Amino acid sequence: MIEIRNLDFFYGENQILSEIDLIISDGEFVAIIGPNGAGKSTLLKIMDGIVHVSGNRVILDAKPVHSYHRKQMAKLIGYLPQETEFPFSFTVEEVVYMGRFPYLQGIGYPGAEDKKVVQEAMQLMDIANFTHRKFNELSGGEKQRVLIASALAQQPKIILLDEPTSALDMHHQIEIYHILREHQKLNKLTIVVVTHDINLAAQFCNRMILMNMGRIVNDGIPDEVLKFHTIQEIFGVKVYIDINPMTNTLYILPYE
Repeated sequence: MIEIRNLDFFYGENQILSEIDLIISDGEFVAIIGPNGAGKSTLLKIMDGIVHVSGNRVILDAKPVHSYHRKQMAKLIGYLPQETEFPFSFTVEEVVYMGRFPYLQGIGYPGAEDKKVVQEAMQLMDIANFTHRKFNELSGGEKQRVLIASALAQQPKIILLDEPTSALDMHHQIEIYHILREHQKLNKLTIVVVTHDINLAAQFCNRMILMNMGRIVNDGIPDEVLKFHTIQEIFGVKVYIDINPMTNTLYILPYE
């Protein structure tokens, strides 16, 4: 579904990514982890075509990323950046309806199917009770849930999320990962999430990509990626790694 071939990327004279070779298959739930400045968000933007790279180094669904029109791309990929603000005073419902833009016909009025999909996405994200509130007046966590609802309403094949739960409380963090995993399994979605929450990623994602200084350091299932010496060296902290007896997944505790 996503293939990146021998990619180097620069902002001006600063090299951000080095020798990135990556294949993400249809239906995977992948977490990209690493310290600040590792190049994670830039890599996600390149996957979505927001940041342009020359040549055919980025392939989406068997076609070069630059060969898609934006409306075609929007049917293929739903992208959620770290922060989103709107210059106009849109309501919550209007923001979620933006996810249906690629499917609107004619002069662009939503039909019965669009309304059904939007309502289902809002129910899933527990935002139906503030449908008519202004988006820019919401808390950070509420905004994130609205934007995830919009991405789900888009019904893409791939969802790219950059720190989707960073502003959420513990209940909504776990709930959103549950929803994403359920959609990933039922609809064979490909989901790529950039996150600093390694424990949530290890619990819900079937694959982890560890980045540092613009390179992929390790790539595999959580048990293969989350190694004591690697984590301690890259993040600069001592860690304790064990199996969570409730989820049977790895968890990490930092300590002095």
